[in-house]
Amino acid sequence: MRDSSEDFGNLYESIKPDRASRAFWSLNREMNPANKVSFIRYIDCAGIEQLRRYASEKFGFKPSYATIVTKSASLALKEYPYANRLLLDNFFRKRMVQFHNCDITVAVEKNVEQNEAIVLAETIYGVEEKDMKTMQQEVMAMSNPKTDANDRWTLFYNLLTKLPVFLSKLIIGMPKYSVRLWIKHRGGACFVNSPARYGVDFLVADMLWPLTVSYGWAKDRPSVVEGELCVRKTMPLIIIFDRRIMAGVPAAKFFNRLAEILENADEELKGHCVVGH
Repeated sequence: MRDSSEDFGNLYESIKPDRASRAFWSLNREMNPANKVSFIRYIDCAGIEQLRRYASEKFGFKPSYATIVTKSASLALKEYPYANRLLLDNFFRKRMVQFHNCDITVAVEKNVEQNEAIVLAETIYGVEEKDMKTMQQEVMAMSNPKTDANDRWTLFYNLLTKLPVFLSKLIIGMPKYSVRLWIKHRGGACFVNSPARYGVDFLVADMLWPLTVSYGWAKDRPSVVEGELCVRKTMPLIIIFDRRIMAGVPAAKFFNRLAEILENADEELKGHCVVGH
């Protein structure tokens, strides 16, 4: 053991959080895991891989897993609109909002100065009306390293870097009071996120949105097919939902339909690769 009189100053140092970190903390305070429930299951990726081969051979692009999951979520939301809701819960009142469009926010890795990367939440508006090629092009544009590539990133970057922290926190938190601001800056009810690109099997974490769809690393795993042990490419599928908006049984119906679409992607999504085909 160290002598109580020994100097500990050379063992650690205090680090002052930067402006961006302190502003982000205001978003963390909006998350309330006490109201959230998670469902998890593994998805057979055979249908997804067949769809990707089909799109590559016929249309010259291979839809990413993020694009496929996002499109699948929009189809499930259309069938189960009770999952496409938001509860604005603040000091003034509680207000339930039913969204009519599938505006889905996705986690996008964006390169910034010094070759660093940050993850931002960017929204694809009207997912139900867009084909997957268009969606994928939008996501690629969102990850553009130029800070003027889109208006939301420019606004967010300026809020974090040019205003006093207390004012940044106040403005960043405004969408929870207004449906219009929510749609403009956070999209709709659903957020799609994945840690798979970093080699993580799956992530269960509370987010700002009432419904989070997360998928993990698609890789070969032991599976049982028709009573036989074999190796199949599978991925974890996770939803985290606000139980104040939908109870367990309705959420399970939405979740199982989403899983069904993904496991039969070669049939369910074939007509959504490119408009007109």
